[in-house]
Amino acid sequence: FHVEALRITSVYNPEDNVGATEFVDRFKIPNLAYSLDEFYKQVDAVYIASPHLTHYEYIAQSLDNGKHVLCETPMVLRGEAADYLFNKASCRGLVLMEANKTAHCPGFNHLVTLVKSGVIGDVVDIEASVSRLTSGKVRELDTNQAGGAVNELMYAPMLPIVKLLGKEIKNISFYTKKKNNVDLYTKGIVQYEKAIASFKLGLGVKTEGNLIISGTKGYIYVPSPWWKTDYFEIRYEDPTENKRYFYKLDGEGIRYEIVAFNRSIESGKNYSYIDSKISIAISEIIEVCKSNNVIEI
Repeated sequence: FHVEALRITSVYNPEDNVGATEFVDRFKIPNLAYSLDEFYKQVDAVYIASPHLTHYEYIAQSLDNGKHVLCETPMVLRGEAADYLFNKASCRGLVLMEANKTAHCPGFNHLVTLVKSGVIGDVVDIEASVSRLTSGKVRELDTNQAGGAVNELMYAPMLPIVKLLGKEIKNISFYTKKKNNVDLYTKGIVQYEKAIASFKLGLGVKTEGNLIISGTKGYIYVPSPWWKTDYFEIRYEDPTENKRYFYKLDGEGIRYEIVAFNRSIESGKNYSYIDSKISIAISEIIEVCKSNNVIEI
């Protein structure tokens, strides 16, 4: 991808210097840093794509060094931690943004706009699923590295749920299947005052990865992989009224979030489609999933 006014100037990876060296050589990046102090001297902003449990410390250190931060999802795994980091960034006049690609997809944002305009009436139910079959000795299946379906995938389905139904949740119930203390599959039921939502997350169980938003006038269907939204349908009781929407999606969608990040830095305004309140809410829900509301199957 290419974004005007942005240049990659340095790479830092304390766990894999060989891989970092190959990355620098492959993409002709001018600097390879061997310490964080060296790295911070070579950059104005930081993109964090490291294991989940390192995010908090890297974000805090980057902000303390006066750097804007774009951090991969999930940004952090506790609501209180997310709130603290966003406040720290705000106090320092810095941009902190969660790198949720779906949130910045043009197709997904048009979908949200249409739903909020009332084209399907009042939203009563949302169903969202994400799954991939994962095996081997990998971080995603290591409980000591915050592995598991919830930590790995929850950020995706909770995005449309929180964006469309809000943060005022009455109750959440989780049903999970574990192996070696890692959740391979988790289903969640989220109860609102006048709506319900559900999600299915799988690392060891495969399911249809679609998104369905049900309303009092009709519903929206987004086929798998819905999180790379390039097509969806609005369906009504009378099929002759159905509408189809198509969108161009550049690559994996990373370009859109980086454009929003860069615009936010240059303008001093928030151009992110996932604001701090949504990021904090999703982190809180991930944290809740570790509570007594979980039923193991």
